[in-house]
Amino acid sequence: MKILLAPAATGSGHNMRVLSLAREIRAQQPDAELTVLLGSLQSTFTPLFAEAGVTVVDLEAGRPVDYATKSNLGHRMDWDGYIGGYLAPAFVNGERILRYLAVIQDHRPDLVVSDYNMSASMAAEILGAPHALITERYDFTLYQLDDRTLIDGGFDIEPEDLRRGRQALHACFEWIVSGAEVVLTDKPLVAELDEGTALARALGPGGNAVFTGPMVRRVPPPGNGAKVRADLGIPQGPLMVGSVGGTTMFLENKQKVIDCYLAAYELLREQYPDLQFVLLGREPVPAPESVIQLPYLPEWMPLLRESNVLLSAPGWITVTEVATMRIPTVFVLGSLSEYHEVEAARRLDRLGFPTCVEPTAEQLARTVAPLLAVRPDHDAPTPAQLAVAPDGPGTALAARHLLAAAGRAR
Repeated sequence: MKILLAPAATGSGHNMRVLSLAREIRAQQPDAELTVLLGSLQSTFTPLFAEAGVTVVDLEAGRPVDYATKSNLGHRMDWDGYIGGYLAPAFVNGERILRYLAVIQDHRPDLVVSDYNMSASMAAEILGAPHALITERYDFTLYQLDDRTLIDGGFDIEPEDLRRGRQALHACFEWIVSGAEVVLTDKPLVAELDEGTALARALGPGGNAVFTGPMVRRVPPPGNGAKVRADLGIPQGPLMVGSVGGTTMFLENKQKVIDCYLAAYELLREQYPDLQFVLLGREPVPAPESVIQLPYLPEWMPLLRESNVLLSAPGWITVTEVATMRIPTVFVLGSLSEYHEVEAARRLDRLGFPTCVEPTAEQLARTVAPLLAVRPDHDAPTPAQLAVAPDGPGTALAARHLLAAAGRAR
């Protein structure tokens, strides 16, 4: 059985979710022939996939790609600036579709698995190749945001261009979803946000979509917390972890979030003098000496288990991991101009997670403070965590669906 895995290149989470699925597919079907088409963070993920027994094809031929270290959008949202300048190159890319067409024809897999990789999905659909879609989006992001939200985010919009763009993108998403052997999502439906989307329809009676719950790596058993701290150089005391990785639309927003984290940390130290703060980022930033800065940490679960609270952008793969592990988390959206995370922030708020949008340091500190007062009980999930991860990891279920789809196609 041959399966071709194609994660979107726009964030580390897509690579991690595909890696988790690959490991589980390998566990369930040891003789499966797995190949991943890697388009970003190659130096980090190539050895991880190789260790999982997955053949790696570097689509960028060694050129490192990381969408988290630069701005990816301008403030003018019209057809040329947004559709032509950002969305088409990143998601509906003609050259990339041709590249996937060639790769699929070379490999002739039983199943193409696209993790929100629209170009790979389109290539498979063009060829009539059986394909599965993994998605945390119910439709293209623009389709679920109105003009008012974009204006509030500081964008200068051209309404007619965006109307036409929404129509075109929705048609593409409908085409991909309707043609897939199976569509798997780890995002619970919220009717008021998802009505009219392609995925909501596919989740209905007779549809081809399934809510699996979190498609995450296996959660390790509780370890030696003292050793985790010693290995990472973290003194004793309440522990707050701040994550600032992930794709950003405007690099200044990432700095804004870092500044807010650091200012909130200083305020919280007045109440908790022994508070420890670990900042996870791609690059070091100016910070007090007491702040422990670590680069991107692929295996961060032991650190999370030792923490009292995580501060994170509302990236959905992160949401699923921390909900599965029952980690207290405050989700922080630094700016509405990070439009790609607005829908997730709204969903998290409706599900009951602590969520801050453009907070001041004082607001963030007030939200975090109660979580530092007690050690988290990982065996007592909150209703919000249960909404995302009702049965813990859904990786095994997702892998069974993918293997069944590959078997039918074969």
